[in-house]
Amino acid sequence: MPNHTSGSPTPRRGFIARVLAGSAALVAAGSTARALNAADVLDPRTVATSSDWMDELTAPHRTVFDTAAHKNGKPLAQAKNYLDAWRDAFKVPEKDINLVIGVHGEGIPFVLNDALWTRFKIGEQYEVTDGGTKSPATLNSFTMSHATSAGLVTPEQTVEALQKRGVRFLICNNTIAGATRKLAAAGLGTAEEIKPAIIAGLLPGVIIVPAMVVALTQLQERGLKYTKIA
Repeated sequence: MPNHTSGSPTPRRGFIARVLAGSAALVAAGSTARALNAADVLDPRTVATSSDWMDELTAPHRTVFDTAAHKNGKPLAQAKNYLDAWRDAFKVPEKDINLVIGVHGEGIPFVLNDALWTRFKIGEQYEVTDGGTKSPATLNSFTMSHATSAGLVTPEQTVEALQKRGVRFLICNNTIAGATRKLAAAGLGTAEEIKPAIIAGLLPGVIIVPAMVVALTQLQERGLKYTKIA
């Protein structure tokens, strides 16, 4: 782990700062899922083929979770438990931990914003049950805005809470394509409408990778331990 002066940001914080700055610039420009031009959001530059973000994974303890299903929030609970155990049982500070969650397949609801959940009936399509009503969720139950102690996840288990602790979320470009086909087949729009909307409606900080199987291999080649979340 490289040494840092007290005034210099850690690689994790530097990454998150750049993500937030990029998100702010997008909002300032007035861009929305409906206003974005499909040709713009489908530009290959939106997919992280550069390994820059991987170069920042230099902590002594590094793990990637292979997450192919939402399991009503179980993978997020496991991520919190992973960080808590290092901290509480082994006295390892979070700056010495890199955790990456590779989301693909039926796990995609984790990383979609509320507008997408409403527009494309994500709760119904992916069988996410609202913790209170037991009916299909209409908003992203895995985010801070909708988490409750009686919900699918607690506020401490949400995507944003984990990101604040340094967790990086990946989404597979092939999964985005699969979701596009699924939602189009359900009569919720055309592929030309759906795919740009999904890309524009990912939660802040989520990294799109070309193929999760390749990303998982690259991360293991860089020394991250692989864990399949079932």
